[in-house]
Amino acid sequence: MIVVSKFEKLYLLRNVFIPIICIGLGVLLVDVKVYYKKDADVFFPVIFLLILGCLVLFYNLNSIYKLIAEEKTITKIYFLSRKTESIPYTSIKSLDKEFIDGSYICEVGQITPGYYSYILNLEKDKKLIVSPLYFKNCNQLITEINLRISSSVPEAS
Repeated sequence: MIVVSKFEKLYLLRNVFIPIICIGLGVLLVDVKVYYKKDADVFFPVIFLLILGCLVLFYNLNSIYKLIAEEKTITKIYFLSRKTESIPYTSIKSLDKEFIDGSYICEVGQITPGYYSYILNLEKDKKLIVSPLYFKNCNQLITEINLRISSSVPEAS
């Protein structure tokens, strides 16, 4: 069975919240100059906020990815660049389950007071994180990945 990840809306909102605030403040400063204080020097703050907002937005959108758990591989597709990465199940060394206590995390848009995050340790010291903070169907993804990992391990004779 092929399982395609579904984005958590609050995760997407959190990734665009700060850039939207920066861009909105830049527009507000231009509005102040045009309508209220004609002599206000807002050129540098506006440019700074717009550049900062665009850079943070680009970075955040480039780090978001979609997972597709297929028969032989996990396909990781980046949201902005559409770059794809195939991860064969045989390259997964271990699957770690880690409890993230939400009371110690200062993140905007917290979904729960705590949740389990799954870390797939791959070859070449790479990691792939599957978390309910990122994906709505995290449990379905992990169940499918566990099933495929156990079936891809060669049996000893």
